Amino acid sequence: MKNRAVFLPAILIGLGTAVSLGFSRFDYALILPSMMERLGWSYSEAGWLNTANVIGYLAGAAGTGRVIGRVPSRALFSGGLLLTSISVLASGLVASYPLLFLLRLAAGIFAALSFIGGSVLASGMFPRDARRSGIAISLYTGGGGVGILLSGLFLPALFAKYGPAFWPRAWVMLGAASLLFAGLSTFASRTPVTDAGSAEDAPSWTPRSFLPALAGYFLFGAGYLIYMTFFVKWVENHGYAPGMIALVWGILGLSVILSPLFWNRMLYRHPGGRSMGLAMGMASLGALIPLLSSSLPVILLSGLVFGSAFLNVPAAVTAMLRSSLPRSSWGPSITFFTVVFALGQIAGPVLGGWVADRSGTLSSGLTVSFLALALGALASFFQKVSILEIQVHQPSEKE
Repeated sequence: MKNRAVFLPAILIGLGTAVSLGFSRFDYALILPSMMERLGWSYSEAGWLNTANVIGYLAGAAGTGRVIGRVPSRALFSGGLLLTSISVLASGLVASYPLLFLLRLAAGIFAALSFIGGSVLASGMFPRDARRSGIAISLYTGGGGVGILLSGLFLPALFAKYGPAFWPRAWVMLGAASLLFAGLSTFASRTPVTDAGSAEDAPSWTPRSFLPALAGYFLFGAGYLIYMTFFVKWVENHGYAPGMIALVWGILGLSVILSPLFWNRMLYRHPGGRSMGLAMGMASLGALIPLLSSSLPVILLSGLVFGSAFLNVPAAVTAMLRSSLPRSSWGPSITFFTVVFALGQIAGPVLGGWVADRSGTLSSGLTVSFLALALGALASFFQKVSILEIQVHQPSEKE
């Protein structure tokens, strides 16, 4: 790559993913054990609070589908980031379960606007260069690892020092970091990119052509969020100290950040169901590993394998749609896939929490995670390359 600086906007826009996915959703897992202890929640109640976030995400994605193409993607991205950050910060100012439920719901709504808007922006950065486009998309989704890594470096140590009562301040810290990242991402989004086009002018695209990928994405949404919701609690239940929890979470986040080094080439060469299935299959392996042993090396390996793959599933979906559809259909198709993804995420934590409560062990919840991810990977491999994908993708490879 002659000029790596051209990817700086993608890296900075990726900080928005650190907010919409990392600080807003994934880091709930780090704060969850303290909230459960202080507020007396069951696993089901804990799962429902994360499901509230995804219900909001579903509502936000559905709402985005009505305005995508009419409202600039940049406005959706920056506005969603700001409101997500405020919702995260406000989660540290209340202790009522209904109010926390509403704040998690709001954070999900605004995160959907941000993530979809950012996906369209990342897709449009290099409209004539499939290779650079794959890198930009990977960098954007990989930004979620920054949120995971930073929280892993600080929050477990702070909880060890101040105890479970620290959980409100943890949310305030994440909210402050979110506001900082939102400002940087909003500034970077001013870089000229190709937007998605008008919704009215978009050629009709049919979800029927993407049924295997849609089924896989639904199962991925269910499976990955069980793991991300309960994995830290599972590690804590096996007697590991906060320092070890920080190490596990930090390795997971670092592997997310470094994963584009491997996956961007895969997204460029195989933008269909193969990349999606491989990423999901690796994530399923990461969910399976801790079921085999609770030793520290095995747990660290789980975080490494899962982190290196799971956020590349949304990247694979974005690359597939970018390569398979005309530019004017990117926004509507990404939005539709996000709605299906959100439906899976709604089912996941509730199902995982319910199974864990009934069996009395979180290992059974992780088993559900593994099975959903493995089935999703299998479904994704049946996604065939469309004629339009061949027409759009091949010329870019020559550039």
